[in-house]
Amino acid sequence: MGAVPIIQQVIDSLGLEGIFREHVKHDTRDKLPVSQVLVSALCNIILERYPLYKMGHWALQRGMVTEDKADCFNDDRIGRALDRLFNADRAALIGAVTVKAINTFSIDTGRIHNDSTSIKLFGDYADYEEVENAAKPAHSKNSKDHRPDLKQVVFSLSVAGDGAVPLYFKVWDGNTTDDTTHLSNWMSLRTLVGHAKFIYVADCKLCVRDTMLFIDTEGGIFITVMPETRSEVSRFQQWIQTGNPQWQEALRLPNTHDKDGPPRLFWTYDSPFLSSEGFRIIWVKSSTKQFEDDQRRAQRIEKSEMALTELSAKAHRNRDRLGKTVAGILKKYNTESYFDYRIVNDVEEIFKQQQRGRPTENTTFRKVETVTYRLSWCQRPDRIQYDARYDGIFPLITNHTAPAAEILKSYKYQPYLEKRHEQLKSVYNVAPVFLRNPQRIEALLMLYFLGMLITSLIERKVRKEMEKRELPSIPIYPENRPCKSPTADKLIGLFSDVRLQYICQNGSVLQTVPDEFSKIQALVLDLMGLKPANFYRTG
Repeated sequence: MGAVPIIQQVIDSLGLEGIFREHVKHDTRDKLPVSQVLVSALCNIILERYPLYKMGHWALQRGMVTEDKADCFNDDRIGRALDRLFNADRAALIGAVTVKAINTFSIDTGRIHNDSTSIKLFGDYADYEEVENAAKPAHSKNSKDHRPDLKQVVFSLSVAGDGAVPLYFKVWDGNTTDDTTHLSNWMSLRTLVGHAKFIYVADCKLCVRDTMLFIDTEGGIFITVMPETRSEVSRFQQWIQTGNPQWQEALRLPNTHDKDGPPRLFWTYDSPFLSSEGFRIIWVKSSTKQFEDDQRRAQRIEKSEMALTELSAKAHRNRDRLGKTVAGILKKYNTESYFDYRIVNDVEEIFKQQQRGRPTENTTFRKVETVTYRLSWCQRPDRIQYDARYDGIFPLITNHTAPAAEILKSYKYQPYLEKRHEQLKSVYNVAPVFLRNPQRIEALLMLYFLGMLITSLIERKVRKEMEKRELPSIPIYPENRPCKSPTADKLIGLFSDVRLQYICQNGSVLQTVPDEFSKIQALVLDLMGLKPANFYRTG
């Protein structure tokens, strides 16, 4: 049975199969209802991620379909179910599931985080049939998977600041940039939660004048990072050379790389000057980022010095080529402002006789000049010191009136959203996608979104229950090592080999023999709110 009953419990609490029946077109001739096919495919995505053509065998093993219908559960039926899911009112379907999750599990939607990632696709997608409302696979020079040779689609995800529970997703064309998506995402979220008073947190692509002004005008609240290209940043860099900001300690976090190392410290400085749009700017200084900025600059300078020293040790015959080489080195390591250099002419004079033979007192000579070029360079410590004054600093821009420390804490939750993207790609192995039809790809990604929603609810339930019972950790790692923040993947993995055995005679079941749960399995079930006796009944 594996962990199917655990997943089924959450699916039942969300009423997901009923929502599928309501929104996805069904056909009375279907041997397997499309809602059952989609729920089974969803369970497979969460638990074991078999290929589509093996899902029928998997569903039979897990008792999700009867033996006479296992052959019907094939890749063709799943593909057609994905077609129907795509053609359904997916926005209404997502809204129904999300609202049910918010109400059933009391999810706080006061703060919502948004970010996107790319999903790479295998195939050229040159002759697919384009559909108006389907995301189009496309190449992207800025592929987040670092595969500009492959086409991709962009997966945008919004999660609640309460347990990083996914609330909304959208698939965009492969060459879409984040700055064009935030307005649409925010409006969809406003419709979903029913008001505009939630805090919308995103990375620097949200810092677009029209988008920020629209959210502010509509009564919304946003927090984002100001890009380094803004004029406000260069002005602050100039001011900080002589000015002295009154930094206030705002956050102290444990060192994630070294248990015995110093804590990560964050200071804030509320700028007295507003942005060009009239919004508040909060300057943040990080001890970790300060160290990393200094180390990276030192490495870039060192690599530049090594390359320039090697060039200056040689004589060069082509001045233009030498100049281009030096410029290329400084550009490669981004150290153009840290070095001054000049190319010096060296003239060597030699005299050659005009005639052949031994020279005599009557022999005439001609002067031959050979011009070579050498490199002379030196560091610019003033420019290095100028940039060092800005080490570890980054600006937040917001229309929120809360204290700066609270705004920083809200923004620092963003990595939990990035963990969801990591989960999508590493745990779920969503990429690469091998489906040829973009409509089916988009429908399949919707199932992945629902899978992340379900697992995040399990994860959140266990962690909150641990906090309520004052359990600092549970021993779910190998060798019963403690885990302070259990993930859904580890929790579900504890039940991967759970079985329910049937003793049969002449086609009749004489007795069922369930596996006995270990202490840790029983504890996890208790934390999930699922009684061991109900586990097999649910299955």
